[in-house]
Amino acid sequence: MKSRFSTAELNTLRRLRAGFLDGSAGLSDYWRSESDLALYDATFAQRIGWKWDAVLRELQLRQWQPASEHVLDWGCGTGIASRAFLAAFPNTRSVQLHDRSQEARRFASARLHETFPSVTADLSRPDATDKTVLLSHVLNELPAHALQQLIALLRNAAAVVWVESGTHTTSRLLSEARATLLGTGFEPVAPCPHSSPCPMLDPKNARHWCHHFAQPPPAAFQDARWEQFRRELGIDLRSLPYSFVVLQRPTPSPQAQHPEAERPEATPFRHRLIGKPREFKGHDKVLTCQEEGLTEWMLQKRDAPELLSEMRAPSGVPSYQLSTQNGKILSGTAFSPPEAPRWD
Repeated sequence: MKSRFSTAELNTLRRLRAGFLDGSAGLSDYWRSESDLALYDATFAQRIGWKWDAVLRELQLRQWQPASEHVLDWGCGTGIASRAFLAAFPNTRSVQLHDRSQEARRFASARLHETFPSVTADLSRPDATDKTVLLSHVLNELPAHALQQLIALLRNAAAVVWVESGTHTTSRLLSEARATLLGTGFEPVAPCPHSSPCPMLDPKNARHWCHHFAQPPPAAFQDARWEQFRRELGIDLRSLPYSFVVLQRPTPSPQAQHPEAERPEATPFRHRLIGKPREFKGHDKVLTCQEEGLTEWMLQKRDAPELLSEMRAPSGVPSYQLSTQNGKILSGTAFSPPEAPRWD
């Protein structure tokens, strides 16, 4: 691999990024050649892949498994979402790749075949029925009528894994999509600690949005091309905000299948950290989501120093059981899986 981008490659990256930032990317097909797709796949798509890695790792920590062996990657682009999903859930048998760009579909299919030769790539008309549907960074390119058509398509899915950029606008659109899909019988898996309406949509919370932060791989900070990418395009490699929601169709309870089975205890980890704590001298302000709504807490270092450190740099799922009083967090326990998950 070349150690540096050429001037022509940097101009292509700038053109692509300008379209994403000014909102014009959704107006037409922005791929001009297969080399555009390859360049995007090696740069912008990798950053999206790091966000998918964070989401998929959380699903594995939660010990979630897809109900279907068949995937629809809707708006697939170069196919980074489906490749990340297959790495985390290798029992997947087929991936249907859908994109408005025929060149993108072909590129994604070829990359999928290179990486996972035993998985069938399907380029036919998209059908979400009984599939796990992957959606990645599509909301900023969809007009209202196209979003309505997408929501209608998702009604027949077995599960939806939807990752967006983490901006205020796209996150709130995702919260609205979540509300619509919950109304059609889906149940939330992550990140929501409840199945109630999203408190972000309450007018009093208009300034907030549900977002989290992924960690780039350490190698990205030791690579000359990533350094050039950062410098020439003015992108902070350390900042990877994302929003996501995972929904699934309800499965029969253990009691329905085996009436004698004991009902599993509900998880006590009911406070979901939103964004990052805001650091002040001697304390942090922490925003959490729970069934009662959004709450901003004060967490003093003298009260819970280990918890404060954990919340600043969560090592797993940023969900907690907190002991609170008068707007302060007095103590807390971070989510930990019941056993070490498989992570390929």
